[in-house]
Amino acid sequence: MATSLKSTPATLLSLPDLAGKVILVTGASAGIGRATAESLLASGATVLGIARSALPYRHKNLHSLRCDLARASAITALFKKISKLAPHLDGLVNVAGIDPKIALADGDEHKWREVVDLNLRAYYLVIRAGAPFLRRGRGRAIVNVSSINYRLGVPKRSIYSATKAGILGLTTGLARELGAEGIRLNTVTPGWIFTERQVGEYFVGPKAKKHLAYLAG
Repeated sequence: MATSLKSTPATLLSLPDLAGKVILVTGASAGIGRATAESLLASGATVLGIARSALPYRHKNLHSLRCDLARASAITALFKKISKLAPHLDGLVNVAGIDPKIALADGDEHKWREVVDLNLRAYYLVIRAGAPFLRRGRGRAIVNVSSINYRLGVPKRSIYSATKAGILGLTTGLARELGAEGIRLNTVTPGWIFTERQVGEYFVGPKAKKHLAYLAG
């Protein structure tokens, strides 16, 4: 007799009490970033949610901050705003990124920079700007989101995969550098996640039948 198991993240993982902690999340408007921000809010944290546009959800402990993280000057301006909202950070989660399909023959320096500036350089610049805030915090944790694609390799996403591999090197190096100060760094390398972006690419339009048939087969 078949049975079904219904569960929520809270039933699978006991979330910590984060009341009083301030955590910054980039890419907080959708997908993994939004899910992360909402989980932190549910645990009592105050969240500084960063995205290019205003966040499409509200919470009493959520501060929506707009920033184009691909621009170094915008990150500098962002942390000037943050200094007026919070004197410290207890955690920082880098999620923001893009994964456009770019064949080698179609690539150029502009497209390379477009992906690298957001997916890798922004991680470094956000950590650098956020480190003084973390030193004044309690949790002192940084999480960088990479992807399993860094080692699998996906056609037309070589630039994306390169940035995700770079995140691992960045995290490892900074963990050794900042660990002595009590700042912890970790990388999460998720596989395929059913986010809005994945739905839009694989399950809308002509491709939907093909991918649904593959999954059902």
